Amino acid sequence: MNLQILKKWLRAMELLMVLAMFCACSDGDKTAGGTTEDAGIIAELNVAGVAQKGPFVKGSAVTVQGIDCEMMELTGERFESSVISDKGDFAVENVKLSSTCAVFEVTGFYLNEVTGEKTSDKLTLRALTNLKDRENVNINLLTHLEYDRIKYLVTVKKMSFAVAKKQAEREVLASFDISKQVDGFENLNIFESGDGDAALLAVSVLMQADADVAKLEERANEFTTAIARSGSWDDEKTKTEITEWVRDAEANGTIEMIRKNVESWSNSNQISAFEKYVEDFGEGLSRDSYLNSEVKYDSIVDSRDGQVYKTVEIGSQVWMAQNLNYTDTAKAVFKDSSWCYDNNPQNCVLAGRLYTWTLAKESLCLEGYHLPDTTEWNVLFDFVGGTANAGFALRSLLGWDDVSGTDEYGFSVVAVGERYHSGSFDSEGTKAFIWTATALSDEPENSAIATYFVGNAAVSFKKNFKDNGASVRCLKDKS
Repeated sequence: MNLQILKKWLRAMELLMVLAMFCACSDGDKTAGGTTEDAGIIAELNVAGVAQKGPFVKGSAVTVQGIDCEMMELTGERFESSVISDKGDFAVENVKLSSTCAVFEVTGFYLNEVTGEKTSDKLTLRALTNLKDRENVNINLLTHLEYDRIKYLVTVKKMSFAVAKKQAEREVLASFDISKQVDGFENLNIFESGDGDAALLAVSVLMQADADVAKLEERANEFTTAIARSGSWDDEKTKTEITEWVRDAEANGTIEMIRKNVESWSNSNQISAFEKYVEDFGEGLSRDSYLNSEVKYDSIVDSRDGQVYKTVEIGSQVWMAQNLNYTDTAKAVFKDSSWCYDNNPQNCVLAGRLYTWTLAKESLCLEGYHLPDTTEWNVLFDFVGGTANAGFALRSLLGWDDVSGTDEYGFSVVAVGERYHSGSFDSEGTKAFIWTATALSDEPENSAIATYFVGNAAVSFKKNFKDNGASVRCLKDKS
């Protein structure tokens, strides 16, 4: 009798365990935006969006394909639709995928922003996105340019999809000298008026310039190939071509006509202020212009403001190859302790900010990097042949009024000059002052040391007032 009771009790417990597991699974299947989060499944999702270079015309083919979020391999699931008007809008219904990640693709003719006419050849653009909690996906040139970089960061660098996408977005925009932080290229629309929308239209215009569809495809392919592994686009030949086009377009009224074209397609006069980004690119110099195109760089993203900096490995050290340009306008200390040379913001964009030593020393560098001391600088100088050779070996190929350096290691020191504590600026084009973390305790009023590059081969350390403004280069922490 006791044995029978025990068996009944065990069967009851087994039943309770099964019911508990069923309830847990049911809770995990609660959907948001058509996704089953635990299983990573898209079920019965309707997705809408716009396909734009300029807008793709009615009848352009649109497909959605499933792709594994970690392996970046297509799942074989495919859904088809088409653009329903000449504004590029589309909808794909009843999407069912085994992964939340998906590839959107459009192929067709589009309205050229520059000429105002429909193209004579078809173009294909892609967007790689995560459909979790998302029912709108726009396909555009920016989503296309980031595509291969995202896949590389996920599969090779082992980043999560979300982290990889954010980094790729910042790197793509940085290639066009745009420091604006944008959350999701697939949210952008050339017919809308936000800063991100302005960046999209500007990049679409710049890449189009005077190109036909074949030339545009060639430029886009070269861009995606270059940025996929390095995170940067260093094609100076193409950049020069585009820069020259911008100057002509500003002079002959083409930029104004582009605005009129886009406004006429959207039936709106609220198009974004894309001109500012086009004009900045047309200035001819960018922060990357001072780098050595023959050197292989990596890149890092400052999580505080989304700016992208090139890094370079020299011997046993990894350095930022560009001067820091971080500021926080919400903090008064930055107003009184950091400046752009001649108070011109464009100088900060090109060559970084000038900081007091006190601000530079207070954890100003990016996470994982620090302000190097004189000992660490000497490690660099020894590797490149000593202080007598370091001036030429580490100076940039551009930006010096006298003889430029060889920049053979890609360190790319620019002659930014300095700001005196009295408020005047001096030595742009002839000297570079970069703070070290080393102080002189016996001379409190001159207690900081700067690395000093001047118009000859030698480099030296120079004591400097702590409240003078000098550049900051950060060195990667030892792992």
